[in-house]
Amino acid sequence: KNSNSNNSNSNSRLLGGTASGDEIDVDLLPPNKSEGADELIDRETEADAIGDGDGEDDESEPVLTWQELRSKLLRGDASEKSPEAIFLRLFEDRYEIESPVTALSNIKTFLGEYLIQEFNHKDFCSRAGLASEKIIDDDELWQKFADDHLAQHLAVAATLMLRIAMTIAKAFHLQAEDWRDVNQACGKAVRSLPACYKLQRKLPGALNDARALRFLPMPTVDGGEDLNPWKSEVGKELFERAHNVDWNTIEALTISDSKPSCCFSGKFTITEVVASDEFTSVHLAALEEGDPPGAFPTRRLKKGEPILWEVDSSFGKTLEAGFLIDADWYQMESQVCFISALMTVTPSWVS
Repeated sequence: KNSNSNNSNSNSRLLGGTASGDEIDVDLLPPNKSEGADELIDRETEADAIGDGDGEDDESEPVLTWQELRSKLLRGDASEKSPEAIFLRLFEDRYEIESPVTALSNIKTFLGEYLIQEFNHKDFCSRAGLASEKIIDDDELWQKFADDHLAQHLAVAATLMLRIAMTIAKAFHLQAEDWRDVNQACGKAVRSLPACYKLQRKLPGALNDARALRFLPMPTVDGGEDLNPWKSEVGKELFERAHNVDWNTIEALTISDSKPSCCFSGKFTITEVVASDEFTSVHLAALEEGDPPGAFPTRRLKKGEPILWEVDSSFGKTLEAGFLIDADWYQMESQVCFISALMTVTPSWVS
C-alpha cells in the first residue's frame, strides 16, 4: 500500500467530507484457510481416478459440480433477485467461482474481506427490492433503514456460506477438521460482520481526525480559505457538522496533546477495549509492519509489541478484542497513538 496516497485521499474526510446479533446456533466445526479446500482437491482427484471398470478412458462424473450445488442452494426460489441469489452472484463474480474447490477456499475471504470492505449495502437493497426508491434516494431515511437492517442482511450471507460449506462437506465426505475454520467463520460472522462493516466506514473518528489535522502536514486551503478547524471558525463549523460533535469537546480532550514523536504503519490486533464517557482507550499488539507514513521519525515494532490508541467514546460498544486494525499511526510523547489513514478493519478469523 502507498501510505502517502492514503493520507492524501483522506484530507477531504478530515475536513468534513465523506470517505469513498448473535452467532449462528450450530455446532461450529482448520487453522489454515486452504486446508479444507486442499482436502477437497484430494477427494476430487480420487473421484476422477475412479473409472467405470471397463478399462476405457471415459472421464468419470464429478461428485458434485458447482452448477448442481447452485441449484440445490436456490431450489424453490426462482427469483434471481432474492437476497440469497444476489449474494451468491456477488460471491461467484468476485472470486470466479466455478467449482466446489474455489467456493470452499474463498468463503472466509468473502465474509471477512469483501462484505466488510467492498459490499454496497444500498445497491444490494435496491436490487433485491428490500427498500423503496424513496428510502434509497433519501440519505436520512436510508441511514435509519441501514442501521435497522444491516445485521439481518449480512446474516443472510453468512447463512448462505454455511449452507455452501455444509453441502460440499457432505458431498465429499469431509471430516469435521477438514473445514473447521470455515464452519467457525460462518458462525462468528453473524456477530462480527455488522460491527466491522460500520467501523470500516466510520473510523478513525472525530478525535483522531482532529489530532491529524493539528499535527500533520496536509493541504486544508480551499478557494483561498483555510478550512482547518484549528485555524478557522469556518473549519470548526464544518468539522462539527461532519462529526456531530462540539468543537469545545475536542479541544478539552486534546488540551494536553503534544506533537508526535514517531510514526509507523501496520496491522494490529485489539487486546483490550476500555470505554469511558470521554473517550475509548484501545490496547493493541503488533502483528505485521507496513511502510511508515513519514513526516516524523519511524518507530520499528516487533510482533506482539503493544500500543495505546484513543478513539471517540461512541466506538466503545463496537470495537472488540480480536478485531484487526490495519492503519497508519502516529504516537505522541504521551505514548497515545492516533490514526491518520485507516486501511482495513477485519475479524480475527480472517487471518
